Order: sequence, then structure tokens, then C-alpha cells
Amino acid sequence: MNIHTKRLGTIMLAAALVTGGVTAPFSELHAAGAAQTAQQTQVTLKWNGKTLQTKGLMLKGQTLIPVAALRDDLKLPVSYNASEKSYTIGAGYNKLEITTGYDEPYINVNGVHTYDMQARMVSNRLYVPIGHLKAYLGIDAAWNAAAKTVSMTKGQLNSISIKTVSLSQEKSDTMNFDLKYPQLTGSQAGIDKINAVLKQHEEKVLAEIKKQIKEIGEATADRPYQFGNNYAVIYNRGGYISLIVEDYSYYGGAHGSTTRTGYTFSLADGKQLGLGDVLKANPNYKKTLNNKLLKQVPASNGYLDLGDFKGLSDQPDFYVTGTGIVIFFQQYEYTAYAAGIPEFPFAFTELLPAGAKPFGK
Repeated sequence: MNIHTKRLGTIMLAAALVTGGVTAPFSELHAAGAAQTAQQTQVTLKWNGKTLQTKGLMLKGQTLIPVAALRDDLKLPVSYNASEKSYTIGAGYNKLEITTGYDEPYINVNGVHTYDMQARMVSNRLYVPIGHLKAYLGIDAAWNAAAKTVSMTKGQLNSISIKTVSLSQEKSDTMNFDLKYPQLTGSQAGIDKINAVLKQHEEKVLAEIKKQIKEIGEATADRPYQFGNNYAVIYNRGGYISLIVEDYSYYGGAHGSTTRTGYTFSLADGKQLGLGDVLKANPNYKKTLNNKLLKQVPASNGYLDLGDFKGLSDQPDFYVTGTGIVIFFQQYEYTAYAAGIPEFPFAFTELLPAGAKPFGK
């Protein structure tokens, strides 16, 4: 998706997308609303046990929370950038950004976009899926299907803070550097060890960039080199943290490239965890995943056809979510550039024995 399109006309329109105010011709809004009415059901929202006047939606099997409720009832920070046509929700180490004005809103966390990140515009009102609240905004949300009710409370996150530290910045006619890394603060014994790994990761990236520039030569003003990175914390509960680090590089060719690294740590001792540590309760986890992946791949569209994929490596790329794990593959690892970074999510309930929990608990 091209996320650079023409701008919204006014901030009044931006406010209407959150509040649901009418700013387009009635005939257009009515047509859009009529097309979706048959597929949507209103959902009752509760915050800390109190029923809210604002309603959520169930649309095509997905539970959606209006951004207006996040701002007005949950009191989450919500800001709007008129020049970028984008909303920013949340504060701290994870900020959800939703760019509007397209066929579908484009969403990311700190510049990182994964398979499940989406937002919806329904009857000129902006919504986010219920899962985003827990994964990125620190809000627990329980769905009661019988009562068609979502009960929301503040999430039980690890008692840590996370800040961004700059490693290298440079902006000139031929070069644009902006490399940074996350650093944790807390009382857990493993914090220093985790911080060292995250810092060393970006130092290695910088060293590789300098090596490549030395080999291929300096950039020119007509095609300046660009290097940057972003990170998103996906899981931060129960003494464990899982995050994604994405590093982007452009050396003046047809396009740049992005490398993703998934990190999962135990805060207690700073140990970096592999997939076997997370799925410890299933000693045959690799066979289970391979069987599921080999069934999924042929049914995927052309972009996600992994071709010669025969099974996972000993140390596959993954990250942990609130409900399971996501296996991912790098650009060009099996697919064309247009495929981006293919991702395959799996719930803990389909990978672990009944009653078993992740991390061997």
C-alpha cells in the first residue's frame, strides 16, 4: 500500500473521523453505511466495570473499538497530524499510528507493521480491533459473546520502563542515518544483560553499514544512502518481554531492504529465549509447526508461496504475542521482494497440550 496520498482538507474532517460527525455528502455516507449495516452488530463497552455510552462493533467476526472511546473514556492520548493525515494513540514505548484517507486506514506501531495491524473506517468513524488494545496499548479486554460485551481494564504489564537511545544520527545531501535502540529500566536482575544485547544488535548493524559503504563507495546527492530502524514491543507480561527490531538500509539501488529480528527475553535472568523455551510444554513443537506451515503455504497467495520450504531451521525467526507466537521469514528468504516479510501466526491453544502455558509454566 502506498501510504503517501493527498492530504485531508481540514482538521474538522479529522475530528469527524473520530467522533463520527458528518462531513461528507449525506448520500455518500448513507451508501457506505447501508453496505455494512447488514454485517455489523453493536457491542456494549465497559471500562473498569462501568458501562460506556459509546458502542463498539462486531463486523465480519471482528470486534472493533472506536478510537473516540479510547480518547474520551479510557483517557488514552490521541493526537492528529493534519499534514500526515494520521492519528497517534498511546504514549511511552508503543505508539499506534493510523494514517487515513485511503481505501483502508494504514496502521503501524513506531513504524513497524505486522500481519495483524489494521484499522477500520465504518460509517465515517475510526475503529481498531480489540486485540490491539492488549498487544500495543496496555489494555486488557475480555469479550463476552453471549452478552456481546467487551470489558476493559488496565493491563498487568511488567514493572519496567523503556526508552529509546540514539546510536548514530547524520543528515546530509548524500547520507541519512537514524539508528537507535531500546533500553529497559527496572529492578529485575536480567535488565542489564538484555540492554547489552539490544545495544550490541544496533552496533553490529552500524558496523555492517560502514563496511558496505567502504566496499561500494560513497553515496551521491541524486541517490543518497538511507539507514534507519524501528522497534515495537509486542509482549510485556509475566516476567517476559518480546519485541521486534526492524533495520532498513538503502544503498542507492532500485529499493531498500528491511531486516527484522525478533527478541524474546526472561526479565529474571536476561536469557534470550528460543522457540523451544517458549513452547517448552510441547517437546514436538517443531514437528507440530512444520505440519501446520506446510499445509498453510500451498493455500497462500502467490506472494506468500514459500517455494522450497521444507521445514523450520533450528533457530527460526519468531516473536510472542498475547495469544501465541508468530513465525516470520526475511525478505528474499523464500519469496520475492513484493512479499515483504511473510508472517504465520499460531495460537498457544493449537501448539501446547490442554492446560499448558507458554514458557513452561
